[in-house]
Amino acid sequence: MEKVSREIAEKDVTFWLDKKKISTGHRELNENFIDQLADAVQEGNLVLDKDTNEWTYELAFPVNDEKGGEALGTLKFKPRLNDVMLRPFLNGVKNDDADGRLLAHTAALTGANKGLLKLIDSVDKRVVMAITVFFV
Repeated sequence: MEKVSREIAEKDVTFWLDKKKISTGHRELNENFIDQLADAVQEGNLVLDKDTNEWTYELAFPVNDEKGGEALGTLKFKPRLNDVMLRPFLNGVKNDDADGRLLAHTAALTGANKGLLKLIDSVDKRVVMAITVFFV
């Protein structure tokens, strides 16, 4: 069910990409991820705070802890990422482990536990990776 018009959703994503200074070429290479972000905004699951340039994503399928309680239902993404912020999350991740590196980037961006991030449903993972790819 559409909660935000497609026009507004695309404007939010463009605003975010502009603030991040993502080049035209990088946008063209990642059009499918941009479309996924716009879809999530349109559905109301992904919201941009234009003052901080932070995305907040409400998981379609929250992750439960071992006792069945909700352990992860929302992810808030930092607007910027540098090597100092990323380094602690890369401990134990090999350079050729693309999935592990993406997971480390997501953990650094959100502050979420990598173990919980591994449990995210594939529906949610598509949106999470669509954000993370612009930080790699």
